[in-house]
Amino acid sequence: MVAVRRKLSFSACLMFTALALTEQSSQAFYVHSIQTSISQVGPQSRFLRNVRLQELSRSSILTRRKRLFGIRGGGSENSLQACSITDQDSPEERWRRRGMTAALSSTYFTVMGAKCALPAVLSLLTSVDGGLSFTTTGSTPQSSMARLLGLSTLAVALGKLLLGPVIDALGGIVALQLAVAALTALITTVSVTQRFSIFAFCWIFVDFIFSSCWASCINAIHQSFPEEEWGRQIGMLAAGARTGNACAFALFASILYALEDKMKQPWRVVFGVSAVLQVLPMSLLAYFGRKTLQKKQSSQNEELLPEQSSTSLKQSLTTLRREAGKVEFWLHLISRSCLMVFASFLLFVPTLMTQVYKVSSGFAAQTGSIYALGCLLSVTLGSQVYSKLPKRKQALAICVLMGSATMTSLAQLSHVSGFFPLSPFASAVSFFLWGFSFTIPFYIPPSLYALSRGGKESSATISDFFDIGGFGLLAAFNGYVASINQANPLSWVRTFQMTSACSIVSLVSLVTAILRQ
Repeated sequence: MVAVRRKLSFSACLMFTALALTEQSSQAFYVHSIQTSISQVGPQSRFLRNVRLQELSRSSILTRRKRLFGIRGGGSENSLQACSITDQDSPEERWRRRGMTAALSSTYFTVMGAKCALPAVLSLLTSVDGGLSFTTTGSTPQSSMARLLGLSTLAVALGKLLLGPVIDALGGIVALQLAVAALTALITTVSVTQRFSIFAFCWIFVDFIFSSCWASCINAIHQSFPEEEWGRQIGMLAAGARTGNACAFALFASILYALEDKMKQPWRVVFGVSAVLQVLPMSLLAYFGRKTLQKKQSSQNEELLPEQSSTSLKQSLTTLRREAGKVEFWLHLISRSCLMVFASFLLFVPTLMTQVYKVSSGFAAQTGSIYALGCLLSVTLGSQVYSKLPKRKQALAICVLMGSATMTSLAQLSHVSGFFPLSPFASAVSFFLWGFSFTIPFYIPPSLYALSRGGKESSATISDFFDIGGFGLLAAFNGYVASINQANPLSWVRTFQMTSACSIVSLVSLVTAILRQ
């Protein structure tokens, strides 16, 4: 008994001494005490002792990580790694996270703004006096530009198909830095060239690179923020995109209005300003992106478990293939594809208002702004709230939002079919609800799925894959709406039948996917 008590007393001293030391020293004493205990129990095989030591060592490290970073429940190792760079009590860490929020939001703000440059100056580019030099024989400037728009849409779809695994391999922050730098160079070239062939080549690559920006931002969120902040950061990205569109159109209109009588080619200033604006996100990404990557690297170096610092193309595709075998993956893809069609109706809102409701161009433009305002308020006010809801309440929120979206589409259908006419003011209100209702279902659930299931290995790949089907539907939908007799209200009946069907399909598939996760 005396010997046993001495051994117990000695073990207790070891334990208290280990707790008083650093984590590394604590781990060494912990393993040593385990070795001593195992050797005293009786004869054990060396293999079983080593296995046991590895299991206990891994368990102790994970327990300390959870205690250190406040992780609750059985989180995945991806969530542990995401939270391992988070220290909410550190002023430096709060500064880093705020800086990354500003960097990602400003990136999507300026990139989406630059994308608005082409539609803002399209008529000037094809004009005889101040436009580009078209050397293509047998085609008009308008047909050449239409062919360019078709090829650029194909470039976006191709980028969605090819660039996701590359983004996951590089990491979202590095991929964004390269993308913004390339976009700046291409848009600068566009602003100084006179030949249409060079313009077309550069713009096709602008759209190809642009297709990577959302997925890169999603992957960068995984690198930079703990899981509880993902929903808010996705909402900030969406808000940046919508704000960028609205501000860009207003800025470019002001530039053209101020310079149309003073310059022969004011469209060059529009593209030049678009390129200069990219300097802000490039600077923020360079500074705060470097701090994030350094902090992540130092965190990995301090961990005792070996971790792979980079993601290979094979890992990314393996994760995508694993998720593609699950029903909820395809449900998210169906919902995202349908909502992409539903969201794209913004392009035709001014045309509908002028041709069907017979309002002025100013009122039609204001209706489009009201639509965008609904989108902005939705993601600003609701993204973080939605992400913190339990699954059943998330499904209920989607039912309410998508039910409202379906009702707005049916209200427009009742007007063009003559069943229940709407006033222009009522139509403007319905489009505000249209934008407010679809935005959270469109942005937040599929992005959260890509982050949680894809992790650092495949979040960008999954995010891009969700958009591939949507672009196919979008091309067919936009082509159909552009071809109808837009002055005849009955010609819009099938259009709103399609948007209503897309809304209902998205409602069913998205709610089912959320409840299955």
